[in-house]
Parts: sequence; C-alpha cells; structure tokens
Amino acid sequence: MYNKDIKEALEREGIEEGDLIRIEKDEGEYEGRLMPRSSQGDTGVLVLKLDNGYNIGVEFIEDLEIEKLSGHKDGEAEKPEIPDPDSEKPDIAILHTGGTIASKVSYEKGGVIPAFEPEELVRLYPEVFEQANVTSEVLGQIHSGDMEPQHWQEFAEVVAEHRDKDGIIIGHGTDTMQYTAAALSFMLENIDVPVVLVGAQRSSDRPSSDSAMNLSSAVRFALEGEPGVYVCMHAGTSDEEAAIHPGTRVRKMHTSRRDAFRSIDTSPVARVNYSSGEVEFLREVEEPQGEFNLRTEMNTDVSMIKSRPGIDAERIEALKVKDGLVLEGTGLGHFPVNSFDEYTEHHDDILKAIGDLAEDGIAVMTSQCINGRVNMNVYEYGVKIQERGVISAENMLTEVAYVKLMWVLGQSDSTEEAEELFRTNLAGEILDREENDGFL
Repeated sequence: MYNKDIKEALEREGIEEGDLIRIEKDEGEYEGRLMPRSSQGDTGVLVLKLDNGYNIGVEFIEDLEIEKLSGHKDGEAEKPEIPDPDSEKPDIAILHTGGTIASKVSYEKGGVIPAFEPEELVRLYPEVFEQANVTSEVLGQIHSGDMEPQHWQEFAEVVAEHRDKDGIIIGHGTDTMQYTAAALSFMLENIDVPVVLVGAQRSSDRPSSDSAMNLSSAVRFALEGEPGVYVCMHAGTSDEEAAIHPGTRVRKMHTSRRDAFRSIDTSPVARVNYSSGEVEFLREVEEPQGEFNLRTEMNTDVSMIKSRPGIDAERIEALKVKDGLVLEGTGLGHFPVNSFDEYTEHHDDILKAIGDLAEDGIAVMTSQCINGRVNMNVYEYGVKIQERGVISAENMLTEVAYVKLMWVLGQSDSTEEAEELFRTNLAGEILDREENDGFL
C-alpha cells in the first residue's frame, strides 16, 4: 500500500504493480518490477524486484523520474499446453502439500503464491513432463511448520491411492519434512513404489532457486529407484547433484542452505546428476518384505522434553497426562538425576517424575547429539534412569523417535506390545552400526 504521493505519480505514468520500470536518482539508476508495498512497511518507499531476484527499496522524492518500460500481468502469457499422455512414458503422481517447491512469484499479490495447476507446472518445470506422464493433485497449501499428525495420515491415504503409478512425488515445505518422511515410512508398510518428498529452500522467483533441480531429480530417482520413502534435496551448494536420503535417517541441518538436508550416521541412498539425469546408487536398499499395508493409526498423546541445566521436576510432572514421552537427553542419554549438594537436591524429584511417567506410559531416551547411539549403561545417572523404566531409542533421531512413539501406541493394544514394536527396526530407523563417513 503506497502513500498518496506515490499513487498519483504512478497513475500519471500509467504504471501498475508488476510493470517493469526505471527509476533515476542522483546516486544511480534502477530497473525492476514494481512490487506491492506492505502496509507494515514505509509507504513512501517504492519496492522493486531486480533481475537478480532480490527486492530493493527506493525512497520516493518530489519530481522523481519514473519510466514505464513494459507491463506485466499474472496470467497474461499464453498457458502452455499439457502434453498428451504417452504410453511409452512412465506415470508419475505429484502431490502438493505446500511450500515453495511448486510456487511462482505474483506481482499482483506481492509475493510467492501456489502454482499447482498442471499448466503452471509445465511452465515452471517442463523437463518433468518430458520424463513422464504427470498427474497433479493438491493435498493442501500448508506451511510445514503448521502441519499436524493428522495431515500425515491424510497424505499416507492419498499415496496409497496412487500406488498404480511408477513413482510418487510429494512437494513439501522443508521445516518439518523429516517428520513427514518418518511418518510415511511407518504408515506405508512395504510400499511397493518409490515415494519421494521434495522441497526447496529458495522460492522460484530467485535465481538461486533449487525448486527445478530438486523436483526434476526427485522424478528421475522415482523412475529408476527402489520402493521406499525418501527425501530429495540439493547435495551441495551448486546445481550439480541432488542427494536421495532415507526417510527415517534424514535431518534438516541448516536454516537456509540449499544442501541443508543430511543423512545421519549413514550415507545417502543415491545421487542424481542434474545435467545428465544419471542416478548413482551409493548403497543397496532393502526390498519390501511382504504385502503393502496401510497403517495410519496413531496416538498423538505424546510429548518431548529436552534436558538442560536448570530444568526442574515441575516441567516433567506437567506431562503426566501423556501416554508417551520422548526424553532428549545429553550425551549418551542423560538427565540431571544425581543429588550431591544444595544446588542439586531437586534432582531426586526429577528422577521420581521421570519414573512416574515411565510407569504410567512409555518413556524413551534419545540424545541431543546428532550422531551416535544412546547407551544408559555407562554412567550412574543413565543407569538410574534406565532402572526407572525409560527405554533406549538406540540411534534413532529424536524427531523419528517422536513420530514412531505416536505410531506404535496407535498400532498396539498394550504398553508391552508398543514397547516391543518401538524397539524393533521397522523402516531403517535403527542402524546396527554407524558408517565411518556418516559423521560429516
């Protein structure tokens, strides 16, 4: 929302938001698309999107020289044609849940908006339609940080409906993609097609966008890969390769880098060369051991709590109503439960609170360390916690343990059955050993 002076100046020149304009000032000349002005910003500053994809603000002054170079309206370009189905091509389902992976910049709306229609996908990612017959379906427009476990259940049900395809791609926001990947890994038991979650760290209007490469690489792998649930993201900072990560061993490790995702304690399953389309498998993938079974039942009455200096028993006691608890401990799986001076007297209360929760439900221990395995047999406070009924999550990632605990509670008729199921490696979430190069 621009102020009155700017609006009048733009009207005189016949300029609308989205038009390509040139602004001349004493200190220099600027060219770019006129973007809408947020009502929360300075309404006396013109916002331009430059060719490099970044926005700048230019302060409006009296007699500022503004020239319209060309117009722009969303949708003014002719819609590309959707290729006719080709019996010689494989079939791919692209399911959209939100995020920047299937978005475009809108000059009328002032930001990135969903682009889920097949025509828009053809415009954004023509190479995908060259590789396969594409079915596009919208599951939601959800910021992944807003997702709930019920969304995972819905996604799994839709994936099951598309098992007749040669591969299934799920466009997903990156913030909680590792949670969804884990949930689908458990819910889609013995899935018999590749299911690849793919996201983007940079929106499609930026020159550094990773959307096209990630999506194209995900499709390549889905057409040549093994059945299972995977995450596809940049393998490095350049546009050379994408990495294919196992759904239960992947974690987002950086807020903004394009190669933010890493396989933890293991190598990626494969790498996809963006230029050649070649898929290089880095290790063998275990084939499904039985018939496909959709198992979406979950008990979401599960919480997580992180050990830290200064934690008190009241924080843990407040979680007594929960059926399950993930304790993210320090080191090998520890909480402050040793009382030895006036400052640590309350540690006895912490140990009691943990024991009460483990008695009433299931309490599992993970580590705040990204790599490695929980071992509560090494130090005294680990032994105490284990004696109170807390079970080890082995080398499960905390996020995976959290998802799995909800899932096993939903799949079981008793606490004993749920504990046994939690201790069992079901989808590669527990490794017999960590690879030497898994800690990078």
